[in-house]
Amino acid sequence: MRAVSLLRSLRPAAVISLLAAGSVLSVAHAGPKEDARRYFVTGLESAQAQDFEAALDAFLAAQAAYPHPATLYNIARTYEDLGNDDQALLYYRRFSEAAPDRASEVAPFVRAIQSRRVQSEAPAAVEGSGEAIVVAGSPSRTELARLEAIEAEIGALRRAWELRAEEPVEGVVKPAPSTEPREPTVVVLEPDGIDLGSEPDGAPQPGEPVASGDLLDQAYERVVVTASRYGQDPLDSPSSLTVITAEEIRMFGATTVPEVLRRVVGVESMSLAAGQSEISMRGFNRELSNKVLVLIDGRSTYYDFIGTTLWSTLPVAMEEIERIEVIRGPGSAIYGANSVTGVVNIITRTPGEGENVATFSAGQPGLRTGTALVTGRRDDTTYRLSAGFDRLGRWGKPWDAADHSAIEPFQPDPELSRQTVRLHGRLDHQLGEQGFLSLSGGYSDGIAEFYNLGALGDFIIDTATTTVRADAALGPVHLRAFWTGLDGETGPFDEAVGAPHSLDTPIDSDTVDVELEASHTLATGPVEHRLSGGAGYRYKRIADFAFLGLEPGGSAIDEHHVNAFVNEEAAIGPVRVVGSLRADKHPLIDISRTLSPRGAVIARVDDRRAVRVSGGTAFRIPTLVESYMDFTLPSGVDGVVIQDDGDQTLLPERILTAEVGYHDESTLFHTADVALYANRLTNVIGLTDVTPGISDLDPTTGAFTAGTTRWANQTDVVTSFGAEAQGELYPADGLDLFLNVHVQRILVDDEQGNRTFDESSSLAKVNGGVQYRTPWRIDLSADVSWASGQTWALREFDADGRLVQDVADIPYRLMASGRIAGRPLPGENVELALTGWNVFGLVDGQRVREHPKGQPVGGRLFGSVRVEF
Repeated sequence: MRAVSLLRSLRPAAVISLLAAGSVLSVAHAGPKEDARRYFVTGLESAQAQDFEAALDAFLAAQAAYPHPATLYNIARTYEDLGNDDQALLYYRRFSEAAPDRASEVAPFVRAIQSRRVQSEAPAAVEGSGEAIVVAGSPSRTELARLEAIEAEIGALRRAWELRAEEPVEGVVKPAPSTEPREPTVVVLEPDGIDLGSEPDGAPQPGEPVASGDLLDQAYERVVVTASRYGQDPLDSPSSLTVITAEEIRMFGATTVPEVLRRVVGVESMSLAAGQSEISMRGFNRELSNKVLVLIDGRSTYYDFIGTTLWSTLPVAMEEIERIEVIRGPGSAIYGANSVTGVVNIITRTPGEGENVATFSAGQPGLRTGTALVTGRRDDTTYRLSAGFDRLGRWGKPWDAADHSAIEPFQPDPELSRQTVRLHGRLDHQLGEQGFLSLSGGYSDGIAEFYNLGALGDFIIDTATTTVRADAALGPVHLRAFWTGLDGETGPFDEAVGAPHSLDTPIDSDTVDVELEASHTLATGPVEHRLSGGAGYRYKRIADFAFLGLEPGGSAIDEHHVNAFVNEEAAIGPVRVVGSLRADKHPLIDISRTLSPRGAVIARVDDRRAVRVSGGTAFRIPTLVESYMDFTLPSGVDGVVIQDDGDQTLLPERILTAEVGYHDESTLFHTADVALYANRLTNVIGLTDVTPGISDLDPTTGAFTAGTTRWANQTDVVTSFGAEAQGELYPADGLDLFLNVHVQRILVDDEQGNRTFDESSSLAKVNGGVQYRTPWRIDLSADVSWASGQTWALREFDADGRLVQDVADIPYRLMASGRIAGRPLPGENVELALTGWNVFGLVDGQRVREHPKGQPVGGRLFGSVRVEF
């Protein structure tokens, strides 16, 4: 009995638990990968019971649902156990093509099949002749015909096998005739892609393990990297997390990352305009949200001059995304500044994996998107390249420029909210088994509407953004460097004809990062340690930006930052203890203000359930605007402006957090998670009241300056308490259900001891949805998001120049979306889809805003075509 000998090198329960590591802690719905994982586990159990027919059916179903080299391997082994050597050879070859670096692992099985063929098919006349028999690893013409007939039933071969039976074999010499009978010498040629090794050893005996037994560990696994900067089982994560897969993104028809994040528990995606969404976690949302760190493959996308991520400038296409990892809770202990309430890491597809893809979508309002992506491999070098465009119309506008001759728009087409063209590529080269080199870069050029801070209203930014990244790794040591350059201009969406356009300003920004990190594992008695750490350097430069008092072509502001972090994970039995510490050297802030510790204890109740307790701190450094601002702002009174200054003595905002969580994925058909948390935010940065001081008329602005305000640390202490509960259910193949609930309360205590409730974040939010991949080449999905009402206290200037709070209510919001997709062609490489986003979105017959300054959130209806080639 030889089937699945790799399985027998591990205890069955351990194998199943390793495979179950693919489950995640949050709304990573099942999808085809989870269906395949259930089939795969069933196949392993059937093979162990020696029911090879049932095992084969399960493995074939797993491969059809979601292809994986581990499944190809087990299909081949099962065919061999069933005595079907033709199919076994076919799937060994497919395994070698799918995992060329592991092709040598199937060589013993291929040699065993060839030996059996030599013994059964060698002509009797040859026996005893002493002549060499050349047996090709590739099949004979008769065998090839049989294989081609089989292949017609299961799909076309990627490439034909070469017939080498008649080729000369280097180094093989026929012996001279002899009168003594001799056994024939067998020379075996290698099948394409399979390295048989220098010596034709026999096949492993029953129960003998095959090299690299981690192949099973990798089958359908989902490893998260964001929580600790290295791969780990989600059950061992010290933070609450969500993994959103590429399949989920496609099934829900999302056109932007913020649309995907809207479904995640604890996350608020607030749309102010069709081209602008702001992301917050566990409260604290606002215009130009500044407390969530967004990464692309670990590269920061944070723009330090305004303290946010401009989603429209990201060059990555949705089709390039492999998964999105969302960490809720402070991340400064390993990522430094600005990961205050969480981290979003957009992880792109590995070059050379998956299919080439072309997509196009069109619909309302003014929606046009298109992407072409190609990927491939040449020996040890892989590549991926994408190009595309996005266009989206506005949801609304206060006036039509065609009917108001006194108004002129910032850009030629006032109907556009966002329009972008983008390029992105990556080239990887493998250096042996331990190292790699990678070069990637992107470019995006376009416009995007956004709502600016405070009294500033509807703005638009017209920029070209360039990114370049280089990576080198050898074993556990990883060096990366990246540069982000932004060049463009920004200003109000509409201004009066003849106005001085004092708010229009160019932007010239550069950010350079260099990071070195490494990890090491060791054991001290029964304790297993994983120690990791690193250091980094960040350079920031901005020029031409009028909000900082910089003149075009004049001097620039630049800053140099350095940092270092260490992370220790110690495991003994079912308990893991994690400790992290990071320090950042800021040119304006004492290093003691940036120390960021984190600690966590994770205990496995059993193999598939865990309890975690964690606590830590995080900080947000002042933006360049907050530190260096030198600008006049509108006061809300015609002809009167306020001088706004930065403050280079600002302290970083700091959050202290504690969390308790429990996760259960004890079956292959569900996951559930509960988390309770508390946050305490201090040193919040905001504007002070105006210090009166009337100036003379400024001829450049045509206005009087009524006084001065500046950015300062507030004395208020903000405390929030919340609970998150979520569950996913996979009751049948192709059917996935999810539901999550987030409840929170935010309190504000001032220095006089007065306590108020901050109701700008919803008290409760509920997300639910369903995906169904039907057996009839049709996929269906629907989801609903509900959020309770909000009350915003907006800081405005009154007629006397004083800061006042203008209270604005936002009613509850109900957003429903759905998608239907079909694959009309037999090859299933063409998909046609119709998507409706926010198809209702009405409260009392009116569309609602998600921020008092924002536009009523509109709906979208669009059709899409996707072609894989």
